[in-house]
Amino acid sequence: MTVSRWSVEQILGAVRDLSPEAQREVLTRLPSVLALSADEMAWLRLAEPAFEFWDNPEDAAYDAL
Repeated sequence: MTVSRWSVEQILGAVRDLSPEAQREVLTRLPSVLALSADEMAWLRLAEPAFEFWDNPEDAAYDAL
């Protein structure tokens, strides 16, 4: 196991400082660098549709938070 040069808080702070577009790219690419098993990724993908009800105009104000 390698020792991280950055703390979790430093990483989160760096992500907060990114533009919204760069934050979305991090979100898209994050699963490829996390140590998640194929089963864990499958469960996440399976759960995704359960949150589709939030994808509506009334809740669009919260999309950028």
